[in-house]
Amino acid sequence: MINKRDFLKSGGAAIVASTSTPAALAAVRPSLGTWAGLTSWQAHVGQRFEVDGHAVTLQSASALPGRQLGEQFCLRFAGALPAGMGNAIHTLTQGGGGAQALYLARTPQGLRADFCRLRG
Repeated sequence: MINKRDFLKSGGAAIVASTSTPAALAAVRPSLGTWAGLTSWQAHVGQRFEVDGHAVTLQSASALPGRQLGEQFCLRFAGALPAGMGNAIHTLTQGGGGAQALYLARTPQGLRADFCRLRG
């Protein structure tokens, strides 16, 4: 039988554990290095990023059909962007993570990045 003191101690630990859930999930998410594939990006859908200092959210990471051997996929980002930000190589960063240069195309909904990771 559990006593009141032990019950309260375990309940306090559960409350502390539940408040650190986002941090725990971030630790489990795969890294988004230069060689990250579709599965790695899908784990970050809904996360906040910055493109040249402007906040965006990764809205989707989806596979693209193709005849080439390898992995082809598309990332879509949404957020308030300045009118002058167009199709170009931009710096994408995630809070506390490294920066990577990506070619991002402007769309009516935000930004898009296409990947073709050839196998060979």
